[in-house]
Amino acid sequence: MRRSEARLVAVTNAWPPMAAGAGGLLKGMLGRRRDTVVLAPRAAGDGAGEGARVLPVLRFSGRTGGPFKIYSVLHQLEVLLAPLVWCLIHRSRRPELVVCVQPLAAGVGGWLTRRLFGIPYLVLVHGEELTLLLRDRTPFRLRLRLQRLALRGAAAVVCNTTNTRRAAAELYGVPEAKLWVVYPAIDIEEGEGEPVSAALAFRERLVGGNVPVILTVGRLSERHKGFDTAILATAAIARSVPHVKLVIVGPGDQSALRATAKSAGVTERVVFTGLLDRVDLLRLFRTCDVFLLPGREVGTTAEGFGIVYLEAARFAKPVVAGRAGGVPEAVVDGTTGVLVDGGSAAEVAGAVAALLADRPRAERLGQEGRERVLRDFDGRRQHEQFARLVEELLGAREREEP
Repeated sequence: MRRSEARLVAVTNAWPPMAAGAGGLLKGMLGRRRDTVVLAPRAAGDGAGEGARVLPVLRFSGRTGGPFKIYSVLHQLEVLLAPLVWCLIHRSRRPELVVCVQPLAAGVGGWLTRRLFGIPYLVLVHGEELTLLLRDRTPFRLRLRLQRLALRGAAAVVCNTTNTRRAAAELYGVPEAKLWVVYPAIDIEEGEGEPVSAALAFRERLVGGNVPVILTVGRLSERHKGFDTAILATAAIARSVPHVKLVIVGPGDQSALRATAKSAGVTERVVFTGLLDRVDLLRLFRTCDVFLLPGREVGTTAEGFGIVYLEAARFAKPVVAGRAGGVPEAVVDGTTGVLVDGGSAAEVAGAVAALLADRPRAERLGQEGRERVLRDFDGRRQHEQFARLVEELLGAREREEP
């Protein structure tokens, strides 16, 4: 497919290898579509991973820092303008549908594209962005108004959980007929071909030996993910598991978390990797002992779902997760993992230490989690659901055209 012939243009503020659930959600939905071009920010390791090999990906600058402590105003503007610029460049062969990851700013770009060129758009929502702006302090609550505009103007709003669907309907007034739920999914075969010895060797180089490893993954700037709680919990866990290491993977400023580790006396037990490429990240999922992400509510923000929980479960790892947002739809308490109060370091520590001490239970939870992922979260099923929605929207547009 020549890029100028794309039927779908997808606009996202994150794409592999960047660690972001929304980008992973889009990647799973698009699958191996041959009629799609992805417009995404530049990131370290561009070109790595399945997403870059299968789909045409055009990168823009990807400047960081700014609103929500994630992206600068300039970057938000780049995301917003991306579909408009594409349509201006490819005037003779404009896309039939624009797919927008998150309503602000990609969704606003989709809304403008519809107004200017008559091209419908759909918005993927991941959960936390719906509540993040409820306390918007910009003049006239501008960002909240723009987000509501983008959601209501979309031909469809694809939600990652029923919890997110409920928020879109109740908080933003999106009509029920426009709301779809497509659960996140993962590539269940990715990384399976590598010998386990290579993964173990990477782990041992990283942590300095064959020691118990607790893994946590995400953007360090997102306070609701509970990285500080994970560090404080590690201090308590170390009393019963002396050689334990906490490995924190993800982009962002590490200074505040390093200070937390120092004050808790666990500087030597916490390993910060920064952003890893997919190969090394999968090696850690494959060889960690427990996966931990103690999400919690911070203001109006909570984890929308947590694709990383599925990533860990695919490798039969027991999961400890915060009981907040849409996480209970990703982790079945007592069956595939343990749900805890993500704001309580003591409760988190107790759950993790118990799993490290009880290997049969940890293995049972991990195996149940793997079976659930293979059964319910295979990316092929997700891709089929999304494909049906796309064809329905394209068919509706064709029927409306004279």
